[in-house]
Amino acid sequence: MWGDAGHGEQWQTVLTDNVTATQTRIPAETHGISINDLSDNARFVLERLHEAGFEAYAVGGCVRDLLRGRSPKDFDVVTDARPEEVKRLFKRARIIGRRFKIVHVVFRDELIEVTTFRGGDAAEVKRADGGMITRDNVFGSIDEDVWRRDFACNALYLDFASGELVDYVEGLTDIHSGRLRVIGEPEARYREDPVRMLRAARFAAKLGFHLTPDSEQAIAHCRETLADISPARLFDETVKLLQGGAGRQTVLELKRLGLLEYLFDSLATWIEPNDPASDWVLIEPVLEATDERVAKDLPVNPAFLFAGLFWRMLGRHRVQWMHQRVPMEDALVLAADEVLAVAARRLMIPRRLAEIIRAIWALQPDLERHAPAANAPGKGKDADTLTEEQRALTEAPWFRAAVDFLCLRSRTNEVDESVCTFWRRHAPERGSRDEAPIEALQPSDFGKKRRRRRPRRRKPGGKPQSANS
Repeated sequence: MWGDAGHGEQWQTVLTDNVTATQTRIPAETHGISINDLSDNARFVLERLHEAGFEAYAVGGCVRDLLRGRSPKDFDVVTDARPEEVKRLFKRARIIGRRFKIVHVVFRDELIEVTTFRGGDAAEVKRADGGMITRDNVFGSIDEDVWRRDFACNALYLDFASGELVDYVEGLTDIHSGRLRVIGEPEARYREDPVRMLRAARFAAKLGFHLTPDSEQAIAHCRETLADISPARLFDETVKLLQGGAGRQTVLELKRLGLLEYLFDSLATWIEPNDPASDWVLIEPVLEATDERVAKDLPVNPAFLFAGLFWRMLGRHRVQWMHQRVPMEDALVLAADEVLAVAARRLMIPRRLAEIIRAIWALQPDLERHAPAANAPGKGKDADTLTEEQRALTEAPWFRAAVDFLCLRSRTNEVDESVCTFWRRHAPERGSRDEAPIEALQPSDFGKKRRRRRPRRRKPGGKPQSANS
């Protein structure tokens, strides 16, 4: 023990490879947060682990947010209990993950993620040639676990038994100073898991923190390693980036750091915030609308996000097909095929989500075509006199999401505002299935194959050049 440094007891501990840090235990009356600040379910999980004789800590973002005076949305727990031991303690618990096994303890309105302390035995960690960790079921102690965490501000542990805050890497100082700092040597840590670079952009945008110079400079040397991440994992991470409550700022941060092209290779060059002809003209309001819904704790459908991200690209592809005299409706279907195929080079968009994106896109020309002119007399202007075509559109799947998207387009003057106003009057109330988050859909929805009539590709003239640029 090194003695009291003014805010808690300190111990020297070796993290890994002769890197030394100091374990500081800060008493509750000093750090200012309490176990009672956690959700009831998080406290229940911690208490059950403690009563079973295990160490139990709240860790990560929930501790960071409480220290910043924010209300956490998620609560993570870490323990010395092995996954199988954790699972036995709770009726509704399941072990997930291959790279590193974790336990999800499921409650009616919340999911608590429980992880076992990760160890530092490099010999047992499976790595790819470039240094990326591919399997990591190596368990250890809290002294080792801290080294496996990504940023110092996320490496604070709230001890259930004592209420003390355990800090090895001056994470509390980083929170107070708004600093985002990789634990350890940044380039090595990014190569271990390239997704950490995406998390760096997300935290910098969401928290308003600044990356330390070494943490930022290493990204330029490592960003190409994102190409080694599976499209399925990149899709999951992209949804977190865009639906984290600071999607607009996150996209700008990704672009600034040179990371955006590794998620949207064909789109990155079309996002220029200061160019009125850029795709950003529509992407920005889509992201802002999403951020507003997250701030109000309303559900977000990622299909709406992706429909907005790729809408302008869809238009470029559709124009190329129409130049070959493909009918407009068929051109839209073919363009959608191409755009989603381009997106799939980086992101594995689930089949069911892709179908919703297609539905939102396909309804746009119909909604424009069948809306009455602002000064048009007669039928089709109110609910009692809707035309047959108009009524059919109101019953189409994902009609509400399509109308919301149409109205966003009206904000950029793509569509007359009167068209938005008309369809808004006939859209269902909020809270319908159209607005449910994709997680709320049945898992089987993603695997269902749907037969869909496809337009024939025209042989004369061949396929147009790709509209990736």
